[in-house]
Amino acid sequence: MGRILFIIPFLFLLMGCWSSQELDNSALVHGIGLDKSDGKLRISVEIIKPTGSSEQGGGEGGGGNGQHILLDRDADSIIHGARGLIKDAKRRLYFDHARLWVIGEELAKEDFIGYLDESRRDQMFRLNSYLFITEGNPIDILSTSTLYEDLSSAEIVSALEQTQYIAEYTSVKLYEFYKLIEGPIPNAYLPIIQTKKEKDKTITSLDGTAVIRNDKMVGKLNTHETVGLNVLLNKAKSGGETVSLNEKEKVSVEIKKSETKIKPTLVGNQLKAHLNIEIEGTLADNTTKSNINEQWISKVEKEVSNLAEKYVRLTLDKLQKELKTDISGIGLETYRKYPKQWQNIQSEWNEIFSNADIIIDVHTNITHQGLINKSINRHHKKPYNNPYKLRN
Repeated sequence: MGRILFIIPFLFLLMGCWSSQELDNSALVHGIGLDKSDGKLRISVEIIKPTGSSEQGGGEGGGGNGQHILLDRDADSIIHGARGLIKDAKRRLYFDHARLWVIGEELAKEDFIGYLDESRRDQMFRLNSYLFITEGNPIDILSTSTLYEDLSSAEIVSALEQTQYIAEYTSVKLYEFYKLIEGPIPNAYLPIIQTKKEKDKTITSLDGTAVIRNDKMVGKLNTHETVGLNVLLNKAKSGGETVSLNEKEKVSVEIKKSETKIKPTLVGNQLKAHLNIEIEGTLADNTTKSNINEQWISKVEKEVSNLAEKYVRLTLDKLQKELKTDISGIGLETYRKYPKQWQNIQSEWNEIFSNADIIIDVHTNITHQGLINKSINRHHKKPYNNPYKLRN
């Protein structure tokens, strides 16, 4: 009897899930696009095409291509659009697998945060999905040709996982975005994604960073300014930089570590901040004719430091003088250091940041120079004594 009682609970584990859905009767959304359309919200979706299915995309702007189906529809909200898309998909849409959100720039320049409310209010949506902004139509991003994956959204997400090796890009997930806009400085940033032609094929490419203030996109950072932002935010964990020692000689350094420490000093409404940036790297290649020694290494380290300082200064100039928006991390460190004073200055922080005096100090340390100390000698001299010299 005891054994029977012991076995009975495990029998429930073998029962099917009461809320399960048959894949053949479901439309699994992997990518979502949002944009403006005649005063309404245009919602676009990329749906995985079931194996063996002969269905093609339909509805307004719909189309099928390979392993995915694309649909879009105008609506008042995401949930309203999702319900309407059932008419086109002939199936109920499920967003449990959605990993990608693409916001059109036209919508991003308005109060677009409200349209994202459904993403964390409904348990179907995943807060670890990635967010992007695009200048064009979001459905163009979802419909681009893929190089490796079956779905455009899956390939873009896969590419983002490689951005840790490239300092020019940044990535933001939904929960990270909400954390930014609901923090002590309600500003945020999102990566920009575009389409481009590559050998008669349209592919997607990350290109800069959008700056968000007051729930709206107020400007963008270019590639170099994005590098500076990643350095400020301690997100430039890896990457490569090429520096010029003179007009002809160049050296590449692979960045292994970058750490920025921010020390703010607040007196009334006057802010001063000292940025101490420590970079560690290894020598990637040496196209010069110089042999590697301590003096030569010091010269390369100085050039890498100068380049990093240039990128950070470009970023701060754009944020302070043009956009007047702090996404640099300086405000967060000020909030942590001066929690009492922060209550009095929080509402005018962007103005205080814009007038702040910021000092940048960069130190680079090349920790490894490779397996050889010599550079390639392109002009070989003949041996002084050649035992194999040909006789006339």
